[in-house]
Amino acid sequence: MKTRFLVVPIVLMAVGACHRRGDEFAPSPARLPARDSLFAVDQARSDSAAGRGVSEAMLALLSPDAAYLRAGVTVIYGIDAVRAMFAANPETSGTSITWQPLGGGISNDLRNGYTYGIAARVTPRAPVRLERYIAYWRRDARAPWRIAAYAEVGAPPASEGSGPTERVTPPNPTLSRAMAQARAVVRAADSSFADLAYRMGTGYAFAATVAPDGVMFGNPQLVIGPQAVQDFFSAGAGTSLSWQPVYASIAASRDLGFTIGEYTSTGRGPTGAAIQRFGKYLTVWRLQPDGTWKFVVDGGNPTPARGGDR
Repeated sequence: MKTRFLVVPIVLMAVGACHRRGDEFAPSPARLPARDSLFAVDQARSDSAAGRGVSEAMLALLSPDAAYLRAGVTVIYGIDAVRAMFAANPETSGTSITWQPLGGGISNDLRNGYTYGIAARVTPRAPVRLERYIAYWRRDARAPWRIAAYAEVGAPPASEGSGPTERVTPPNPTLSRAMAQARAVVRAADSSFADLAYRMGTGYAFAATVAPDGVMFGNPQLVIGPQAVQDFFSAGAGTSLSWQPVYASIAASRDLGFTIGEYTSTGRGPTGAAIQRFGKYLTVWRLQPDGTWKFVVDGGNPTPARGGDR
């Protein structure tokens, strides 16, 4: 059965509107207790930020080896490095952020999960600014959810020079042979995705690789499903993307994982000259019933000198 998909404006999602076409809705995975607990933790960040500040609320939820993607700097690995970046980019006094998850899912072992949504930023001298985010979470049997990878999308960039001064090497945890092989499969899925874009075009590759309920962050929409993704790229003809993964992780149940990578966006300026922009991305992948890997959410932010906006 052929299914149509929707491009859902972020503003409508922010006020809780349910955009419907026929009998179709934005993706709504099965509501499991583990998923509900993850959503509750994600949403509770807003209360925590109100009490202890935005940066402290985020740091309290990061795992020690967390990867953090903020515009203006390279990927930051490790909570100490993230803390230093936050210290170099303090929030303006009176700033508040409210996070609202719009979707997500859980691995089969209930130990990994992901959320994506909007972040409403309010400052004393500016109206509400709607940003977006992707969070990949992990937990141990007797431990709370912690963020393993986080990407801000559309948020203010870090100040120049406040990120790592040298190229950062991603962590290389000790894994069993089976888990190392499983992680390599997720990374290979991203590499195959990039190769498909090179051979067949960006729009084709994204439409062929997104899950049926997968989400890509457009500007300013959520683009949901293969047809909407294809339409989105068709409307932006003239710009191409190339990328490569630099880090991958996978759940112990081997059905959910993420990749982090670097991309180059190439387009034409007003004079017709080629313009390249660079950036980084976080992509969450889920194993499909047919044995293929498809992405369930994808987004990123710019990195000056090495890094545009995928």
